[in-house]
Amino acid sequence: MIEFVNNTLLFNISLRIKHYLIGPPKPSWDLKFHQIWAMIKSMSENTSTMTIEQMQSVSFQPDPTPAGVMINEFKINNKYKHEAQVHLNKILKPYEHVLDPEWKNLKDGGINAEWVHVPNDGWEKREIRKTILYFHGGAYYLCNKDSYRNVTGSLSKWTNARVLAIDYQLAPQNPFPAALQDALAAYLYLLNPSKDTGFEPLNPKNIVIAGDSAGGGLSLALGLAIRDAGLPSCTGISCWSPWVDLTQSTPSMQDDECADYIPKFNGNNIIHAESQVFSEYKEKTAALTENIKKQNLGPKIWHDSFDRPDGALQFYAPNEGLAIPYVSPMLAESLGNLPPLLLVAGDEERIRDEVIYLAHRSAEPTKYKGPSYNAGKFEKSPFQTPTNTTLEVYEEMPHVFQMMEHPSTTKSYERTSEFINRVINSPNEPLPPSSYNYINVKGEFNPLKERHKKVLNWEEIGIVPSVTRNEFDSTSHTSHRLTPKLLVSIGIISVLAYILY
Repeated sequence: MIEFVNNTLLFNISLRIKHYLIGPPKPSWDLKFHQIWAMIKSMSENTSTMTIEQMQSVSFQPDPTPAGVMINEFKINNKYKHEAQVHLNKILKPYEHVLDPEWKNLKDGGINAEWVHVPNDGWEKREIRKTILYFHGGAYYLCNKDSYRNVTGSLSKWTNARVLAIDYQLAPQNPFPAALQDALAAYLYLLNPSKDTGFEPLNPKNIVIAGDSAGGGLSLALGLAIRDAGLPSCTGISCWSPWVDLTQSTPSMQDDECADYIPKFNGNNIIHAESQVFSEYKEKTAALTENIKKQNLGPKIWHDSFDRPDGALQFYAPNEGLAIPYVSPMLAESLGNLPPLLLVAGDEERIRDEVIYLAHRSAEPTKYKGPSYNAGKFEKSPFQTPTNTTLEVYEEMPHVFQMMEHPSTTKSYERTSEFINRVINSPNEPLPPSSYNYINVKGEFNPLKERHKKVLNWEEIGIVPSVTRNEFDSTSHTSHRLTPKLLVSIGIISVLAYILY
């Protein structure tokens, strides 16, 4: 611990000198923002000696709850997971040949959950019970509801809503569709709570689904699942930096100019130390891939770039499952007929382009029909009505910048609160038309820049970049090209940087 503190102090002294003599990576970043960004980036480069279990344990550290916010923990009964499974069985049938069948073996114990709200909010008696169902980020294998209490608490205060946060099952111990099953179970719980919950069934028009990073991707996947299963739709979906393309095929993933703490992938793998979880994961993934190749089961849903014996790309799903729309929502046959969307990205983040592309596909589904190798699938989709979509790209901001102090963070919270209040409080009033916005550091709205439009003509959507080919060995390690381990515990780093500052 002493060594860690000493190293941290030296790191901060060095960074202060660099900040004031050379300047931060972006002009609008103050010292504290620069510190947190640099510490997260540094962590991404020094985690190869940690096991998956160690990384998960660190990422579960509770985040400080904002003053004036209450936390009520409870469990969502397993019966809702059973109900969710019934719906998922139907919509996942075309993809079951690329999924580990173990997801159908439900575990006992229910889902850990918590209500986050301000005291004495009178929510139970309101005519409009404003509710946010929030899913944390962490690349589908890190973090939990406890490590996101600053975010969920802040959202509750900003919106005067109750926030339901859950611990969805994490990969690699519980790969897709385990997280989606828990997410759908939580939604069904809100629509039809048991008598002992203390509240009546919620009108879905009182519910906004929200999340960041992987949780943002999960929010959109849940929106697609609700639509495809014919369930009552929520009133809106709000996502910060949603991870919606697990093939990581868009141009910004390889952009040399990105000032993100997520590094550019250059073919060098960042790996975990060997452990029981890691070994079991590699064994299961290799066996599933071999089974798919041997039996040639079901329709082929992936591009030829996945047809190679060089290991898994993600913990969350096998290569052959990365194009499933509930894994990579950007690649869905259609993104029409969804509830209103608010999609937020930082201009400097690696996954910026996939957010931009998804926004255009949802707002203009007949114009942007998805991967070329999926030609003809949109025309067969019954969901071709444009989705009301608001895209906001913030100047100089990295991935999930809302976890760091900056005027753009305040602006983003304001805009998110406005969106949530509008779609819940006035569900029958016309919404502003879909828009694609670039918000500068002064908070001024502008059209997207030309560089943002490159992805709209990108011919390799949904195709794994060639730089990754032949770089993965399924017998020894797996790649994390988004280096999700660096998202371990932004809350902890933020607090530490704040104290040292």
